[in-house]
Amino acid sequence: MEEFIKRALVDEEEMATLLGELEPFVYRVSFHLTRHQQDAEDIAQDVLYKICTKLSSYRGDSSLQTWVYSLVMNTYKDYLRKMKSRQAESLPEHAASRSFEDTSNSRILLEKLLQDLPELDRHILILRFQNDLSVREVAEIMNISESNVKTRVFRLKDRLRSLFLKGGEVL
Repeated sequence: MEEFIKRALVDEEEMATLLGELEPFVYRVSFHLTRHQQDAEDIAQDVLYKICTKLSSYRGDSSLQTWVYSLVMNTYKDYLRKMKSRQAESLPEHAASRSFEDTSNSRILLEKLLQDLPELDRHILILRFQNDLSVREVAEIMNISESNVKTRVFRLKDRLRSLFLKGGEVL
């Protein structure tokens, strides 16, 4: 992988190949965070640009995937700050407008429960389960300890299970 990255730094075709491989991954993570196609596309575009401009700063301390996740998370945090400064909602409107009585679809209920979690907890669950990262990788990306990740995941799974069984009623 190191050789591929070195070639991408000096060869435009190799960089295009690398970006082509990373683009679906970057978009998927961005979409899981924003739940909005246009916002996800904007974030993904920013991240791909940052990969081009910051790839030389990749030290190899962690996997390339972990490094890219960090770029996505930092870009998403910047996006949230911009949205707050514009006094716009940082969550999609449809997430707040769905009521539990309107649907019997378990997946929609779970999505609603996830959106209602604090931002840090939601990010941990998304990284750990939707993107199938290890506890160590999640800890690196979120800049918290592995034991903190494990504890939060355990408590969140238990809390979500309880909420889900009660149909989304807040405890």
